[in-house]
Order: sequence, then structure tokens, then C-alpha cells
Amino acid sequence: MRWLLLLVVIAATAAIFATTRPGREIAKRIGLRDRVRGAAPSADLEYLLDACEGDRALRERRIAAERERFPDLSEAEHVRRAIRKVFAERTSSGSGTR
Repeated sequence: MRWLLLLVVIAATAAIFATTRPGREIAKRIGLRDRVRGAAPSADLEYLLDACEGDRALRERRIAAERERFPDLSEAEHVRRAIRKVFAERTSSGSGTR
């Protein structure tokens, strides 16, 4: 009975930790990004990476800039805002394409 209680407590603690920023970062590193609530979909991240011409550091800087401006948003919302910013930059430059 004690083992069952211990397992339930560990599972609950892990679930709560997964909702924090460090927990989301760990989930991202081990490949559980799409399964964590509030995480950005892989398709959005791939699109943003493509928009950044494959530069992962630039993609992360764009996401970090949105995270600084709007710290209360989820990771998915930060990525979407970064994508919208790419669209806005393309529209203002008049190119409309990649």
C-alpha cells in the first residue's frame, strides 16, 4: 500500500513539474514537446526554423524575444507570435514570399 501511495505522489509531482518552465524545457530535450500542455506544435517550430533559414539560434532568439515581452503566455503562443512577426516583416518588406 505504501508503494502505491509513493507512486501516486511521484506521478502527481512529475505532472505538476511538467507545467513549469523548467519542466517544459526538460520535456523538450527528451522529445515530449507535443505531449506537454502549452508546448508549441512541432509543425510551428519547423515552420519558424524554415523562416529563419535553418538557423536554430535565430529561431530561439525570436522565441526568447516574445517570451521577454509576454512572459505569461505559453510556449505555443510565443512561437505563434514569432511567426506572426515573420509574416509582418515579410509584408512590410514587400516580398510576401520566402
